Amino acid sequence: MNQEMSSERLGLIDFLDLSDILLRHGTFRFRVASGSMYPALRKGDQLMVEPASPAQFQVGDLLLYHHRGQLICHRVVSLEKVGLGGRIVTKGDATTGPGEVLEPGQVLGRVVAVRRRGLWGAGLAILTDGWRTRFAPLVAQALLRLQGLRPYRQIMRGLVSRSFEYSIGVPEGRRWYHYERLCRDRGASGLNGNHGFHLLAKLGGSAVASLHAVRRGEDYWLDALYVRLRYRGLGAASQLLTFACHLASRNGAGRFLATVEAENSAALSLLDKMGFRSLTGSESDGTAVLCRDLPR
Repeated sequence: MNQEMSSERLGLIDFLDLSDILLRHGTFRFRVASGSMYPALRKGDQLMVEPASPAQFQVGDLLLYHHRGQLICHRVVSLEKVGLGGRIVTKGDATTGPGEVLEPGQVLGRVVAVRRRGLWGAGLAILTDGWRTRFAPLVAQALLRLQGLRPYRQIMRGLVSRSFEYSIGVPEGRRWYHYERLCRDRGASGLNGNHGFHLLAKLGGSAVASLHAVRRGEDYWLDALYVRLRYRGLGAASQLLTFACHLASRNGAGRFLATVEAENSAALSLLDKMGFRSLTGSESDGTAVLCRDLPR
C-alpha cells in the first residue's frame, strides 16, 4: 500500500528530497498556487502526484516538474524522440507561447487525481490575489522605510537577537558541507585549521545571513558576508564576525582581515565597531584592507 505524504507537512526542501519522498511514499499531495492551468486547475486545488517513468507519459497528462528553481504543473502537449532519448513539451492551459521543453530528469511525477477547492475558497483566493497584487508593493515600501528608522532597528534587535541560531559548515568531501550547531566555548569537530569555514545564521528555520572565511598563510580573510535585506541591523552580522574571529583564533591565526570597498560605509562602520583597524597604506583601486588582531 502506498503511504501518502502531504505538502502541508513539509518545510523548504529541494527537488532531490521531493524525488526521494515520491519514491519512498508513492504519493505526494500539494496545492496549486498559480492560474497557469485555469480552468482545468484553480488556485487552491489539491493535486495527487505519483512517480512515473517517461515511457508512461502521454499527451494530455499533467506533469509536476522543476524548472529554474520552481515547481510547475503543466500539461504534456507533445512527446519528441531525440536520438536515443526524448524530450517532453508541456504548456499551461492558460498560457501563450510554444511551451516548455523538458528533459526527463526534470519531471518529478504525474498528476493522478485532482481535489477541487470549494467555490467559496476559490473566490476568496481570487480576491486575496487581487488585494495582494495591489497593496503588496505599498506594504513593502512602508516596511523598508520603517526599517530605516533607528528606533525600530533597536527594538527589533532586542526582540529577535537571541532567537538567531548559528551553524558552521564543515567540509565533507570536495563539494558538500554538513552543518552543526555552533557554540562559542568549543570548536567545530572536523574543522581543518588549514582551510576556510562557512557560517550560517538562521531565524525560525530560515537562513538569513552567512559568512565565508578563507585561510591564507598565517591569517584568515573575510571572503563574503551577506545578510538578507529585511534582517539587517538586527545583530546577525556582528555575531557571525564574532564567531569567525573566535574560530580563527582557535585555529592559530594571529589576524583576521577583510577587504572592503571604500564606498561601502555600512561595512566599514560594522568592522570598525568590531575592532578592525585600517592597515596603513592599504587602500588601492578603491578598496581598503582592515585587520583585527587575534589572541593566540
